[in-house]
Amino acid sequence: MAFFTKHFNRLTGKWTPYAKSVSSYDIGRLARDIERESTVSHTDVKAVISALPHVMMRYLAEGHTVRLDGIGTFYLSLQCTNAGVDEPDQVSADQIKNVKVQFRPDMTGPGRKGKRHNTLVADDIEWLPLIPTASAATSAEPEP
Repeated sequence: MAFFTKHFNRLTGKWTPYAKSVSSYDIGRLARDIERESTVSHTDVKAVISALPHVMMRYLAEGHTVRLDGIGTFYLSLQCTNAGVDEPDQVSADQIKNVKVQFRPDMTGPGRKGKRHNTLVADDIEWLPLIPTASAATSAEPEP
C-alpha cells in the first residue's frame, strides 16, 4: 500500500492528494531483499550497489547515458548562468552554472497512441490516506 496526504496548491487554490513516504530503505535493506530473490549473497549485492554510483559518475562524466534495464536511463543536463548568447561561437563552458542528473524511467506498453506504463510503478497500488500520529501532528507545519 502507498500513502497520500492532502496538499493545497496556492497557485490554483485547490486541494489534491500528494504521495507521501512513510520510511526510507537503505543499501542494507535492498541487499537483504535482493539476496532473498536471487542466488547472490547479501555481501556481494551490497558491494555491487555501493560501486554503482561511482561507475555511473564516471560514465556520465565521459558523456554517456546510463541505462539500467527495467529501471530507466540517467543522463546529465545543464543550468546556465544566463538566457544565452547571440552567436554560436560565443557559447562556452563558462556559461554552465550547475550540472544535474536527470532520470527517465523505463516504460512498457504499445507506445505512441497506446497506453505507456512506468516499469517502477506497480499496477495494483492501493492508495490510503496517511493519518498523522499525535506526535507527528504536533511537529508538522499546519495545513493552510
